Amino acid sequence: MENQISFSTLGNEYVRMLRDKINNSENITDLKHHFAFTVIDFLNQIFEKSLLDIDADDIKFDPNIEDLYILSERLKNDLEFKKIWDISDLKHVIYKFAESANGRYIHINKHNEKTNKKIRQP
Repeated sequence: MENQISFSTLGNEYVRMLRDKINNSENITDLKHHFAFTVIDFLNQIFEKSLLDIDADDIKFDPNIEDLYILSERLKNDLEFKKIWDISDLKHVIYKFAESANGRYIHINKHNEKTNKKIRQP
């Protein structure tokens, strides 16, 4: 059995960076953009010596599903990625990113509802 690899320490650094970015997100599009590019930077740090090319189509924030994010089939089927994914805490670290994004998502939605109510009132 292979040893478990942990990316928690690196992930915590990136979660702080993500929080800084998403706190300045004014809309859902910004939020999704910040999430995707922070996760891409994080994964590129892990796979820096690899030929694995990760882009914005490979990771998407989705607050409507349990995991809160979607990985592309291309990424999930990449042998190098899959090996690391299976023997590490990578899925849990990315979930922490998604939880942060989801908190901001909820806040933005509440804020939009308040704004719409103010606009509709005579």
